[in-house]
Amino acid sequence: MSTNHFDSHTTAKEVADAFASEIAGKNVLITGTSIGGIGFEVARVIAQYANLVIITGYDSGRLQLSVDAIKKEFPQANIRKLILNVSSLAAVPKAAAEVNAYPEPLHILINNAAATPAKFSVTEDGLERQMATNHVGPFLFTNLILPKIIASRTDTVTPRVIFIASDAHAFTPGLDISTLAQPMPEKYKTAFEPYNDTKSANVLTTVELANRLKGKVNAYTLHPGLIFSQIMTKPESLADYQEYNILDKDGQPNKDLPFEWKSVPEGAATTVVAAFDPALSDKSGAYLRDCQVTTDDVAPHSTDPERASQLWKATEKIVGQSFDF
Repeated sequence: MSTNHFDSHTTAKEVADAFASEIAGKNVLITGTSIGGIGFEVARVIAQYANLVIITGYDSGRLQLSVDAIKKEFPQANIRKLILNVSSLAAVPKAAAEVNAYPEPLHILINNAAATPAKFSVTEDGLERQMATNHVGPFLFTNLILPKIIASRTDTVTPRVIFIASDAHAFTPGLDISTLAQPMPEKYKTAFEPYNDTKSANVLTTVELANRLKGKVNAYTLHPGLIFSQIMTKPESLADYQEYNILDKDGQPNKDLPFEWKSVPEGAATTVVAAFDPALSDKSGAYLRDCQVTTDDVAPHSTDPERASQLWKATEKIVGQSFDF
């Protein structure tokens, strides 16, 4: 367990205030930072302490709204925009090249961007849309900027890479790695099955990354919690959330679920812990829930080292590059 005193009701601001000295001087990149989501909340609460916060999105207008909102609250915050569409294998290298050209070191990468659960569809690259956005794109982006992250290591700072996963990783019998490059629509009966697979992929990627980096950079993954955010109310997703009783007929959280609902500030808290809690320094590869390390609770098919290695190699084939650090 982590030595922090936080729990499921701790807010991201409470964590950021507690770790203000750890955040100070750090340069942090967070993907997926639209207003109302946990990525934006993480960016907002660390902005008053961090040296630089880089926020990303694929829509320049929405991204500027996030910048404006943070700067209104913290005028002195150093916020930088980065256009990044993680679902496109053509767009990711362009964004990565921009990051690699930044003069500043990069201490923390938080892979937060995720696709909305919806009916089966494929991207321009022929990949299942959720797998492309939640796993393949972040995998490529992370590896392309990883040399810069590794180079940011000092005697007192070990950089961190975080993947936002979910306890949904346990709701799949196991990711079928053989279908990554050629998705099979008949395999997915619901909008949530591919989502569950992508969250398993996030955990497996973290396991393999921690194994490969061996402390040069620390990697963590986490479950933010069940959060009522704008993702659930998007037209392409609302009906699915209602069909599975996650939302009621009025589009509101179903309070009868056997899971605790969290607010966005509560849901963002575990990400801030993963990024800055010094007690995690010797726990690379850990999985967190409710601001605590809960790696022992992760489904075995999402932590198996052999499967993690297989997924890494299969994803390298998809992106057409090999990575060895």
